Amino acid sequence: MGLFDKKYCDICGSKIGLLGNKKLEDGNMCKDCQRLLSPWFADRRHSTVEEIKNQLAYREANKAKVTAFTPSKVYGNQTKLIVDEAKGQFLVTRSGNWPAENPDVLDLSALTGYEAAVKVNQTEEKTRNSEGKMVSYDPPQYTYDYTFKTRLLVNNPFFDDMDFEPFRSVKEKSVVVNGRPAAVHQAEYKEIKAAFDEMRAALDRCCACLSYEEPKEEAAPAVTIPASAFGAAPAAADGLTSFAFPSLPKSVSELLTLPGVSLHNPFSVAAMAVAAFCRFPEDRDACFAMIDALKGPQPLSNVDKSFIKDRFMDGKGYIPRSYFEGAVPENDYTPNQPYTVRVTESAHSRDQFDQGYITLYLKSGGADSERPVTLRHKPSTDEWFLWNHTGILAGIRTPKSADPWA
Repeated sequence: MGLFDKKYCDICGSKIGLLGNKKLEDGNMCKDCQRLLSPWFADRRHSTVEEIKNQLAYREANKAKVTAFTPSKVYGNQTKLIVDEAKGQFLVTRSGNWPAENPDVLDLSALTGYEAAVKVNQTEEKTRNSEGKMVSYDPPQYTYDYTFKTRLLVNNPFFDDMDFEPFRSVKEKSVVVNGRPAAVHQAEYKEIKAAFDEMRAALDRCCACLSYEEPKEEAAPAVTIPASAFGAAPAAADGLTSFAFPSLPKSVSELLTLPGVSLHNPFSVAAMAVAAFCRFPEDRDACFAMIDALKGPQPLSNVDKSFIKDRFMDGKGYIPRSYFEGAVPENDYTPNQPYTVRVTESAHSRDQFDQGYITLYLKSGGADSERPVTLRHKPSTDEWFLWNHTGILAGIRTPKSADPWA
């Protein structure tokens, strides 16, 4: 066939204009059909005609979900995250008339994790001197451009993530503090940052935060305290503590008497949480009781319990086992004996240590990134309790025996 031969869309059969062909792996598609695809879909050139037809059928069925969708929460003032709490669904859209745009409506249970960040672009301001040359101010002056970014990881047959900026960017100018330029946030930034944190808190109730970044212009230096200061001897590698359990607990009393554990040690509490969650498939009430013991003054709410039940649906009892050494998809997450879990910290684990928080990390044999778990200190008893445990139950790779593509 020649370069200028007529082409027809393999999806709808219509003639394709000279510059309107959208190549597929095994055919052609017109611009009109492309516009019907999900805005989050980005693999058109490697998709077959059959796969595109399947997606268009999914998009057609999605219209009924859009019609039935009733917003109860809206996060963002740019690209919005909109939630229908009654149906347990959400959508992400930039359109002011989103019902006409047919945005993808997903179940909240389809969320497998999220990433969030506040990014800053710092630009130095210049002035022109008496010779007409651009020079720095004295002291230097800067403009800070802050953007708020979110990436939702989802379980969907046609796309894996939804990358967007829920809030408009904010520009601020430096101020002079003690003779030096500094970023001191004004009302607009504080308002949007508070709304961004509210959205993150809502996401935390649905899935794990896999990463979070924000500028540290005014941050105090992190306090460096070895893990041994909490009553447990660290392993050879800095910032890593290992716990070995001969058996997994079945009750609160067994949990609190595991060898080498203590509520005075946040690393220990993180390891105990893994052991406690392993009990859920056999006895969910015992699991909840153990987690309540680890949460101290703030026991599990009904929403927390629903989240945990959802994470264990469809036989996913292997998720907490994946944190033990030797447990990988190839052996259906069968741990080595004794049950050994390693707890690590990062350079930013203690950024809120002065406020009583520490974020530690667990490595799963079924995931590339470490999972966060946040602990909170209770000064009156010098004990540490679970504050945010959702990261422990984040989705991981399917065990080999349950993977149809293995």
